[in-house]
Amino acid sequence: MESPRKIVEMTTNPTKNNPKTIERARLVTAAEGYDIGARFPGVYTSAEGSWMRDVEGKQVLDVTAASGSLLLGNRHPKVAAAVAECATECGATFASTLTPKRIELAERLCDRYPAGEKAVFFRTGSCATTAAIRLARAYTGRDLILTSGYHGWHDWQLSYLTMGFDAATRTVNFGYNEMALARLLEQYGKDIAGVIVTPEPAWLDVAYFKRLSNLCAKHDVVFILDEVITGARWGSHGLNGTGGVPADIITLSKGLSNGYAIAPVLGRKELIDCYDKACLAGTYTREVTTMAAALAVLDVLEDGSVHSHCEKMGQMLQDGMRDLFRTLEIPAYITGPPMMFDAVLESEKLSWDIYEASFDYGAYFEDSGTHMVTAAFGEEEVAHALSALAHGAKRIVKEQPEIAPGGELSEERRRQFAIDAFCGRMQDTGFVLETLNGIIEAIDKRDQSLGQPDFAPACT
Repeated sequence: MESPRKIVEMTTNPTKNNPKTIERARLVTAAEGYDIGARFPGVYTSAEGSWMRDVEGKQVLDVTAASGSLLLGNRHPKVAAAVAECATECGATFASTLTPKRIELAERLCDRYPAGEKAVFFRTGSCATTAAIRLARAYTGRDLILTSGYHGWHDWQLSYLTMGFDAATRTVNFGYNEMALARLLEQYGKDIAGVIVTPEPAWLDVAYFKRLSNLCAKHDVVFILDEVITGARWGSHGLNGTGGVPADIITLSKGLSNGYAIAPVLGRKELIDCYDKACLAGTYTREVTTMAAALAVLDVLEDGSVHSHCEKMGQMLQDGMRDLFRTLEIPAYITGPPMMFDAVLESEKLSWDIYEASFDYGAYFEDSGTHMVTAAFGEEEVAHALSALAHGAKRIVKEQPEIAPGGELSEERRRQFAIDAFCGRMQDTGFVLETLNGIIEAIDKRDQSLGQPDFAPACT
């Protein structure tokens, strides 16, 4: 891979450019919002480490870790070799669901995470979280699911930004509010199959999740930690292991196989043994190449050096961004663990404008504000990210004189960010109390004939 210092010397390919290639995509595959409007303009042909190369030959530093899916960086030699060897020597997918690689991976994950007594596998985080609530419903025979946070794109997950009750999917979003959760468990505990939450380490600490776990245990309700992102980034063993938060089920995915598609569900034996009853199946859940990738990643993580390095690089980036915004007098709140921290500015528009301008200088930041490094980050990558951000932010300050210089970001803006980003309504406000009363009324009026489904035999 070329040194990042050579980025300024890149040449363009006269036969291809990003705008024309994006237009091709718009005609046949791209969604206007998700693929185009929500992304900085580029079509990428390759990546190595944390650097991406687009169709014009330009290199851009990825400060999102491919939305968290990369832990070691693209084309890590040990992972690439494991996948290539598996594909050429073993194959990709078999008729049988059981393979030595699946068994070994399940054993190692159960050793790694305290919640794990048995493990089953899916390909995406959305499928893993959906499987987790199916297991909880099959095990308990109850119908209601209480939820907070983003869990994917399936029907029951779509209302993650709205505190309330969805009668169609029998899910209640309690907005991370402890008082609301306690009241709902007290009133409907015998109807609640499970509580599933996505950790937000920049906003909620270990003690908070331990309290949630204890509340669920008190009411004999299945507690599910959606560690699709945090499982490899909240320390080396996630909130369940590093944080010591008890859970009945955890879901994992991003970083575990360094970009390959795998999403394990781990949990208590009696819960995972409801796999058949919950009618969980899937042809590609048995793919062995992605399991080979995950086993290789676990080998690389064994001595702890990857997380030590990532935390060091993440802390350098976090501190550098905080100092930069302070120097430019741009109010900012930067918080969270080094491997996945949030940067909150005065508005979503300002965040987008600054990160879009930074992209022009060769760094792809997450516009929503959560930044993640990989093990491929070194001091040069951190320096490049900060340089691109400095150039971009200075340009926006110059172009937008209406930006008012200031010091600390207001508490009101911090709270609004949490609400907008993950429906984090932790304060017992009048809105929360009124909404909770409406939720209780809606649950009382729900059509209970739409409760626990009759599970059909699993597909074979």
